[in-house]
Amino acid sequence: MEHFASLRLKGIIAALWTGNLLAPLLMSGVAAMLPAIGSSFGASAVELSLVMVCYNLGQTVSHLAAGKMCVIHGTKRFLLFSMGLFVALSLLLASAFAMPAVIGLRLAQGISAGGISCCVTALSFTIAPPEHRGKVISIVLTAVYLGLTLGPLVCGGLTELLNWRLVFALVAALGCVVFVLLRSGLPPDKSASGERFDVPGALLLFLGLSAVTLGAACAFLHPGVIWFFPTGLVLTGLFLRRDWRSPHSILELALLSGVRGVFSGLLATFVNYGAIMGLSLFFSLYLQQVLGLNAFQAGMVMMVQSFAQLLFTLPAGGWTDLFGAARVASLGLAVSAAGLAGVLLLDEHSSLAAVCVCEALLGGGVGVFAASSMAATLEHVPAPQISVASGLLGCMRTLGGLMSNMTLSCTIGFFMGSAVVSPANTGLFLAASRCALILFIAMNLLGLAVMLRTARRR
Repeated sequence: MEHFASLRLKGIIAALWTGNLLAPLLMSGVAAMLPAIGSSFGASAVELSLVMVCYNLGQTVSHLAAGKMCVIHGTKRFLLFSMGLFVALSLLLASAFAMPAVIGLRLAQGISAGGISCCVTALSFTIAPPEHRGKVISIVLTAVYLGLTLGPLVCGGLTELLNWRLVFALVAALGCVVFVLLRSGLPPDKSASGERFDVPGALLLFLGLSAVTLGAACAFLHPGVIWFFPTGLVLTGLFLRRDWRSPHSILELALLSGVRGVFSGLLATFVNYGAIMGLSLFFSLYLQQVLGLNAFQAGMVMMVQSFAQLLFTLPAGGWTDLFGAARVASLGLAVSAAGLAGVLLLDEHSSLAAVCVCEALLGGGVGVFAASSMAATLEHVPAPQISVASGLLGCMRTLGGLMSNMTLSCTIGFFMGSAVVSPANTGLFLAASRCALILFIAMNLLGLAVMLRTARRR
């Protein structure tokens, strides 16, 4: 019986792993497909940037709402719905007729991807035996990092060999296979009777986060766009006030506020991703404009971070089971801080070896932190609220990444104005980046302090 249970658990983990692969593969892969998509429709740079921004916006909103939908309808059922929607939207993208349609479909696809991520995280935590929880979570997380790593190579290569429409069609075909695996591999679950979804609250949340995202990411379009940001903050604040008092709360913050480790884990996740995710923009500009590498060479160097994340995620799960989630998460934050300090020291004379060491430290730190922080945040959450807390974790990751990119973009804009990043402006670019890096290091150390405090309490 024990052997059967082990085989069944492995089958469930395999199904969750495949379910966690496609969304990140297409998330990073579309970046390599953007020039081809732009050529098909004669799209502007702004329209192409919105293809990525709207996908991230959809993920952020969906992470928050998906947790409650899992409570109401059941996690497996909502995961199958999200995967089916992801497949359908991939087919529609393969036949898109205009650039506005592509942007709208990518927003919807981001919503479906956020639902998949939330469900997989919740199921990974609930189906794993407590003594192997960190290991199971880390195995499932490797699919995310593998997808992010291979996305540009796979999607970019297929676009060159075939065309971008067929890439979406192939993803849809793979999604059908994943749907069958999830449907047959996952155990049935129960939905909560008497619960209902707060539609007006969800609409308020969507409008608030949309305004914040567009105000932060698209202020360059027109000075007036910046007013979206404070408007979004006000709307999001109104949602939080409503949600705290609502008997059908989407986020269940009033309940989760009394659960040990939840808010410290959410804060640490936000600051870690907020300190690391924007560095892809820095490295892309630094490697090409400062060190003189071409786009392919820069991409290969930047893959060091992704490979390090993939390499360290799996053993970090075992360390979590042995030494405790908060302690291992603290180690990840410390390694990330060391990587950020290394990046701070880079200049126009730095070697590629030094850059690769920094990339490896950053990737290793995130890899160690990801699974352990997830376990530290969720380990005391009551079972009915696991999916809601998982959605909050996903939201903190995406919001942290948005804030990271916004911080770096704003500091570069403040120092350089309308000047382009070029070898002639290396000094200004590095000065701007160092200001942002100092802030990122401070944020990461704040997260480290929070996690060390949590570890001492346990």
